[in-house]
Amino acid sequence: MNLDLRWESQASGILSCVGTVIWKESTKSAVLIDPTDDPETFFVFLNENSLVLKALLLTHGHFDHAGGTCEVARRFDLTPRLHRDDWNLFLDMPKWAQSIGFTAAAPDIAPQTVEHGEIISIEEGFTLRVLHTPGHTPGQVAYYVKELDLAIVGDTLFYGSVGRTDLPGGSQEQLARSIRNQLYTLPDQTLVVPGHGPQTSVGREKRENPYVKAV
Repeated sequence: MNLDLRWESQASGILSCVGTVIWKESTKSAVLIDPTDDPETFFVFLNENSLVLKALLLTHGHFDHAGGTCEVARRFDLTPRLHRDDWNLFLDMPKWAQSIGFTAAAPDIAPQTVEHGEIISIEEGFTLRVLHTPGHTPGQVAYYVKELDLAIVGDTLFYGSVGRTDLPGGSQEQLARSIRNQLYTLPDQTLVVPGHGPQTSVGREKRENPYVKAV
């Protein structure tokens, strides 16, 4: 494990969505995954730890994960990155939020894409691998940091549960396939950080998750 790499996850926003900061302590270069709809929590954390944000990544386009994206992007002069299959969901954020009883501002910054299997290199010894895990949304992805045995999985997999598939673009069959083929193939000791609720591990979910069994 790379001891120079650190990470911190915090819940923020109206639905207690979990956002994650990963950084290299020696250089203070950082990545923010899912700024939630209230990024102030992460502004404070970045400032208190003297971190320099180098990348802004989204697991998917739902407003509780991505509502604060444009505010973060403007503050740090970054272009957010999101799988292309969720661009429409992201850009149509007010409509989706309204459908479940919330409000969200329309994004005014267009994202760049991330691709399945892509290695996002922040600097030497600091990389993230993109895993496309559709099912909760068409463009849902996870970010795997091998050096930390860490996977940020959005709303695909939870502690003892899985993401809902009854929203537009959801598919139970796709979700199960994504979990088995992408997440359950990671090392058992990999720590899993879901978009809501407690952390878990790949091994625990393979053994005990009642919704998607390892095969």
